Amino acid sequence: MPIAIVTGIRFQRRNEFAICHIDHLSNEIKEVIRNQLSAVCYGLSKAASVRKTYNYKNTLKEFLKRYDSKSSDTKLGMIGELLTHILIFQFFTEFNAVSPYFNLEERSIKKGFDVILYSRGKKELWITEVKSGERHQNKNAGETIITLLGTAKRDLEKRLNENEVTFWENAINGATTALANKKDMKDAVMDILGEIGDEVAEERAKSTDKNVILVASLFASLTDEIKEYEVNNFTGKLSKDKPFKNVIVFSIQKATYQNVVDFLREEAK
Repeated sequence: MPIAIVTGIRFQRRNEFAICHIDHLSNEIKEVIRNQLSAVCYGLSKAASVRKTYNYKNTLKEFLKRYDSKSSDTKLGMIGELLTHILIFQFFTEFNAVSPYFNLEERSIKKGFDVILYSRGKKELWITEVKSGERHQNKNAGETIITLLGTAKRDLEKRLNENEVTFWENAINGATTALANKKDMKDAVMDILGEIGDEVAEERAKSTDKNVILVASLFASLTDEIKEYEVNNFTGKLSKDKPFKNVIVFSIQKATYQNVVDFLREEAK
């Protein structure tokens, strides 16, 4: 599948992993954010609405209200997850996001899964877990990214093996909102989520039949870049251990998250 070229981004994708280096927040990247922010935050259906609540300016204001009330670590995580949504929209075009970025009931952090994607061609769900951070003390970029990916793997494996109905109820509520006027896709997604919910209700939860995307979003100087072989080695071990049905490993590196925030603030004026 041909990959769209975006100025300021170096993106490479292999069968089971992808790496994205964001060299600078170019005008082209900013335009991608402008075009996608409402759909990312509220879902495809509300983004298509004529209601002013869901237009770009008001979505920016709502994002910043949520962002400004959080701790420093949570703020970093919010930008990492936002970039994940944006980059998946841009580069993983075989997927549709069926979960909105915003927790729609309140402004707290969403409970459950970070992103749920639907593969139209294969009619499958992909559960996505995002871990974000700055370079860890006494570790280089590659070591830090592997640590973040390992945490994403352990957290998601634990959650997918828990018989916790709430996770799947939240997923159903999110998909209902995101796909309100996308009937065919909504019906397909609800069938899959409903079947998983039935398994969980009967205490038969398991991770080994779930497709997952593990994302690490690292904010660290690009003078020390994550390397392809490092991500490939991590992915190979996952393929051997098989904690999930299918897995894609996605590593993102950007020098800082602050200029993303500065851009959003400037746009909201």
